[in-house]
Amino acid sequence: MSFDYLVESRTAEVMTLGAPGRKILYSPRSDDMGPALGILRRIRALKYEAVLDFEQHSLLTAGFARASSIPVRVGFAPPDSGPRSHMFTHPVPLRETESMWSSFIRVAQVLDPDLPAASTTVPLPYPADTEDWLDQWWRSHAELANGGPAVAMHIGVGPSAQYRRWPAERFAHLAKMMAGIQPGLTVILTGSPEEQPILAEFRTIYSGRTVDASGLGGIARTAALMRRCDLVVSNDTGLMHLGAAMGTPTVGLFGASNPTWWAPVGPRATYVYTSSQPCSPCINSYLRHIPETCTAAKSSACMWDIEVQHVLDAARRVVVGDWLSKQSS
Repeated sequence: MSFDYLVESRTAEVMTLGAPGRKILYSPRSDDMGPALGILRRIRALKYEAVLDFEQHSLLTAGFARASSIPVRVGFAPPDSGPRSHMFTHPVPLRETESMWSSFIRVAQVLDPDLPAASTTVPLPYPADTEDWLDQWWRSHAELANGGPAVAMHIGVGPSAQYRRWPAERFAHLAKMMAGIQPGLTVILTGSPEEQPILAEFRTIYSGRTVDASGLGGIARTAALMRRCDLVVSNDTGLMHLGAAMGTPTVGLFGASNPTWWAPVGPRATYVYTSSQPCSPCINSYLRHIPETCTAAKSSACMWDIEVQHVLDAARRVVVGDWLSKQSS
């Protein structure tokens, strides 16, 4: 099989990194009817045999797939049984009882029935010069030169649904416990440049070795960094999934969202979900339900339910080697 990609600019890198094939870019926010029809004509002229639509609810992408006249059209049919499912020759039901990863596998199985249902992730490929860049970046930080364990912590969650975030002070206390076990530990703080205030809050509490890795400049660099780390501890974000896919021991933190659907997938991935809040989980992306604000008596109560010891215990289940095996003081 060969694949081409119809993607937005913001997702082009993660969808196509290291893969051959055309990248056809569109912008749903700025493209008017003219550019859209131009893209449609181009796709129809290329006479594709199949199209996979990974959107879960969008009528726009489903309608575009239908208008392409591609003979095999595969896409998700959401639980509300709306008109989206009628746009595909092979609608794939979204099931609230299974993970999104399993749903993606079922989409792929339409084209490759022999693909095992137990298929797991593979590391994201990146160019060789990215590894060269990482070598230089790593050497430029004296904190990493001691050869001790490097733990990536992703403290933010992006611009929306901030109540999904485990408090920065809990991340800092986790770092203190890990450094008490392994004094050579370095914490690598990932995130976007806009999340600097959260990283600063972490550093006011934790005075150990830290390296700022926010805004590295692309998915390829971040993927390479994740692969070199000894552990990733992250809120429920894309970086959590990236760390797990790169084969790095990864612990995802859940409260507002459901790990049944969104737990990290990988050979050394696990998650922590300990909330007893009656409103948890409040996010149901299968039904497009994402509350604007937290409705609990205490904001982010479900995330506060996660104790530092819970995360440390989860990390010990997935780390390679014995550097976390000692009891913390």
